[in-house]
Amino acid sequence: MEIRQPSVIKVLKPHPLAFTHLYILWLYVIILSIVFYLYHDSIESYAATLPVLGSMIKGYATIILWALAVIIPMLIVSVLKIAWKYFILGILLGIVLPIILWYLKQPLYPTLYYTGLAIGVIGFISVELHRRAHRYIITDRGIIMEYRGLRSVRREILYSNITDIVMEKGILGKIFNYGNIIPITASGLGLGEDSAHVAVGVAAGKGVTVGGAVIGGRGVKVPRTRSFYMLYAVPRPEEVYNIIVEAMRASEEAPYLKKILDTLRRQEDRGGTQPPPPPPR
Repeated sequence: MEIRQPSVIKVLKPHPLAFTHLYILWLYVIILSIVFYLYHDSIESYAATLPVLGSMIKGYATIILWALAVIIPMLIVSVLKIAWKYFILGILLGIVLPIILWYLKQPLYPTLYYTGLAIGVIGFISVELHRRAHRYIITDRGIIMEYRGLRSVRREILYSNITDIVMEKGILGKIFNYGNIIPITASGLGLGEDSAHVAVGVAAGKGVTVGGAVIGGRGVKVPRTRSFYMLYAVPRPEEVYNIIVEAMRASEEAPYLKKILDTLRRQEDRGGTQPPPPPPR
């Protein structure tokens, strides 16, 4: 028996503006490297006049400014995005990279800035490759979500397993018409949790310490998952949402239609649907 392949309704990729923060981050590294390279002497002269940098760490003031210029913005991004990978990246570029160059006995100027520029360009290109690695396929049977980057991920959700579907748009999404569509299943795929915890403690005593603590928390299930487990930042999300909903309805009706068709076929096999013979003349 030949298995029928699903029919493809639509193929989608994330909108480029959904990765704006990553493009800006790497563009900042590129611009910073160029500025420090072009104005190295001026920056070094300015750093030497600073009270702390000029006196306590003479000769390394420019490197300290470089480290601060990289780490502080990365720390701010990490706090806003609640992802410490950006801060770790800042540590690697601002501290670890100069140490490696110093250990290899390479001149920090201009090698540090050349290296920073190269890393920024590679990072900028990698963001675009990361975006293109996503692919979402809507078929008549379900939704296929693929990611083909350094690792490969493929997830297929049948319409019969979807219990709810959520569409959301941010500020840029409202302006440029793109958004997330999150299919939620009974197993919890598509859900994350926002939690809040409060701890109160008291300690007192003289000679002997007496303490106590009260801890409470609350969690709320919210639609949230990784970009390759949902339709992330797809263009024209309302149109895509309606396509999926209609496909879900069609998949729900299909078993009943098949059952009716099977019943008619059985009746036909028994002769139940044959027309009556013509009356005798």
